Amino acid sequence: MKNIKIYSIVYNDEQIVEYEKYFNQVKTVEDKSYLFEYNCIIDIIDNFKVDDDYLGIFSHKFPFKTGLFKKKLYWLLENNPDFDIYGLCPQYSLKGKYLDFTEKAHPGFKELFYHLCKDLELEVKEPEYVIYSNFVIMKTSIYKDYVNTIIKPAIHLLETKYKDLAWKNSNYKGLPIDQLKLHTELDYYPMFTFVLERLLNMYINNRDFKFKQLI
Repeated sequence: MKNIKIYSIVYNDEQIVEYEKYFNQVKTVEDKSYLFEYNCIIDIIDNFKVDDDYLGIFSHKFPFKTGLFKKKLYWLLENNPDFDIYGLCPQYSLKGKYLDFTEKAHPGFKELFYHLCKDLELEVKEPEYVIYSNFVIMKTSIYKDYVNTIIKPAIHLLETKYKDLAWKNSNYKGLPIDQLKLHTELDYYPMFTFVLERLLNMYINNRDFKFKQLI
């Protein structure tokens, strides 16, 4: 059996999940609420002792968005050879046009994304397999490298050099504004997480990993 650690990000005790709970307690802009679950990912990588061979860090919505409940996910993982990275996102009709789709959903995305990837020395091209919402399981060593060499530098750039572009309204329709403000102090969803989320696709595109799309 593969040695896998999976965390589910939750916001209260009432949320029932199949994996180990990680409580996201960041609720203020000062504490970087605009990074949403990337606060959790960085905290786990930096401060949790994760010795397992593979690591996944999911939203509590993961099984409902993918149809992969724990029993099915583990069956798929055990019945496939060892890969570096397992993709867990339904592909829908996004394959080959993910970045174009993102630009339509979040106008201004491409300008910011291309600038950021250039600074991170990542070649930009449409991914062969689409990954979103951090619905992925990676070897722990790769996950750590991804966070330390891509996500952290990207956040620094978004908070400094590209601050104006990063704080543009993404036009995302998530929580009602009053609920969003209550939980994050934000009046809208800025571009941060939508850009960060798509960096994983470029990270994989630019490396020689053994990748397996499971669904």
